[in-house]
Amino acid sequence: MKPPLLLIALCLSSIAGAADFAAWTHRQTVRVAQPGLTRIELEPELLDASQTNGGAAFHDLRIISPGNVETPYIIALPRIIRPEMVEVPEFRAALNPSTLNTVLEFRPPAGSTTSEVLLQTTATSFIKSATFEASHDGSRWERLASNELLCRQNGTERLRFTFAPAAWTHFRITLDDARSKPVVFTGARVRRDLPEWRTLPQAVKIRGRTETGDETHLKLDLGSANVLLGKVRLHTPEAVFQREASLLGARGTLFRLQHEGRSAEDLDIGVHQLATTREVELVIRNGDSPPLKIESIEATRHPVPVVFQADAAGDWQFYIGNGQAPEPRYDIATLSEKLRDASAQSAMASAVEANTAFSKKATAPDVGDVGPEIDVSPWSFRRPVEFKEAGVLVVELIPEVLALTANDLHDVRVVRDGHQLPFLAIKPGVDREVEVSIAEVADPEKPRWSQWDIQMPFKNFPASELLLESPTPLFARTLSVSEQNVTEKGHYERTLSHANWQRLPGQSASTFHLALYTSPRAASIRVATDNGDNARLQITAARVVYPVVRLMFRVPDTTPVQICYGNRRAPYTRYDLQLVRPEFEKATQIAATLGEEEKLPGYEADPSGATGKGGPWLWAALALVVGALLWVVAKMLPGKVE
Repeated sequence: MKPPLLLIALCLSSIAGAADFAAWTHRQTVRVAQPGLTRIELEPELLDASQTNGGAAFHDLRIISPGNVETPYIIALPRIIRPEMVEVPEFRAALNPSTLNTVLEFRPPAGSTTSEVLLQTTATSFIKSATFEASHDGSRWERLASNELLCRQNGTERLRFTFAPAAWTHFRITLDDARSKPVVFTGARVRRDLPEWRTLPQAVKIRGRTETGDETHLKLDLGSANVLLGKVRLHTPEAVFQREASLLGARGTLFRLQHEGRSAEDLDIGVHQLATTREVELVIRNGDSPPLKIESIEATRHPVPVVFQADAAGDWQFYIGNGQAPEPRYDIATLSEKLRDASAQSAMASAVEANTAFSKKATAPDVGDVGPEIDVSPWSFRRPVEFKEAGVLVVELIPEVLALTANDLHDVRVVRDGHQLPFLAIKPGVDREVEVSIAEVADPEKPRWSQWDIQMPFKNFPASELLLESPTPLFARTLSVSEQNVTEKGHYERTLSHANWQRLPGQSASTFHLALYTSPRAASIRVATDNGDNARLQITAARVVYPVVRLMFRVPDTTPVQICYGNRRAPYTRYDLQLVRPEFEKATQIAATLGEEEKLPGYEADPSGATGKGGPWLWAALALVVGALLWVVAKMLPGKVE
């Protein structure tokens, strides 16, 4: 029974209030000819702009009436994303000796729309030719496949028929037994689909291919993100093969078989899932077989229709592209099943365009733009933050800054107009590499050792790893990394790391990653190894790796901002911004950079030696202490002997 249209109209007309859409990146104008229930398929360009970080798909979509009022809607995605395989309730097998045929007859569950039949048998090795027929009434039959190969042999299995979804009530399969003895079939399963399981062509390009172990990895470009993929089909010239493949969690068996001039194949993977990124990876498991030659990839997608009640004719606005948008909770969600099948008018949509009212600073939660006042005189350094627009800024701390800050960044402050700006420290797990010079050092006292000096870019460089290159074909060495430091007490050696490095015959000359326990302080570090009775190890090139650290904060306008650092006595920060960290990180980000360094009063006053040289009062105090100690020692010495 169709839902009462009056009830639908009343529920759909419970509209939300007008909203400010400065945080939405894209919009589309939809022309509605007359009021009423309206259905339209969302354009791929509109779905590509969606920024749904978790929650329901496309929950950042908003539909605005000509009167600038937000209107409830439902997205009528397919009810079942994965088809269901079910046993047939009736199955009969009959052997006809006169015609040398086996006839299988069965019926799917009542009221089913089917698109696939999978036979069941206990036979372990056979190849049969089959004819597949279907009927809507059991008397008039339509042939869906002729001379199809069914087989189970040498690990390859072909027991299924696929066809366009339809509401068939009877199936019949005739097997040719003229060339081989009959095979016992015990049952069948059918794939039950839904009537609206419609697909459209989806362009796919192969952007990259890598072979890893026994797997082929294909990087597929779908042309846009947020594609509700249907099926993916492989095109290959290979004549005979069988491979397991997976894409977005969906798995399938791809094969092609040839027998007596006939062939059977299944090259489709039924994905039926949302690809949230533009690029996806198709993995093909080759086992001990060589990789397949792949010419192209073909795919389909499911349309994404939206249904809403248009209370007026005119231009309606669709807004999308806001990662911070909450998932809407419309009352009409309870009517979604009824609205799928309700009759609705269509509408005309214009091209998707950028939202001219979009503002990057509107995408972040309001956390307050100004913190407490701050006196920056105890700090040693500051740099201006260079940016051109307001919003959420992200600035990467360069190594020259990291070298002069505490490891936990507790001495870093973001300052604007004499006030602190709350910020988040972001460590994304990304590294940067810097080329450094390496030179072998000869030591006559250690003839069996190889030693190299690596010049760091500067002192206190925030290195986390060394990358070493060697052309030596066969070796096994233990490397040590150390540095020489100078303090008031003299010279001392500080160990930075130990690691084992080996290369076996046939292995390529790959880069060796040597992790450091701690960052070096000196401008030069030494790598050493004992060669034993072997030829000397050669290291021809080196790079140093440091981790990326970024600061994220919000500015309401383009008033100048500075970053202050180099004050080890600074208290630890406690910003309320941490409470909304996930929402803040989803905001549209503006890249900023650091300007030239400027010294602050704390540079000369810092007695730590880490960033300053010590003031004259410190040296005067030290001189007084030394003088007092000398006077005490002199008084303790025995008097002059006559």
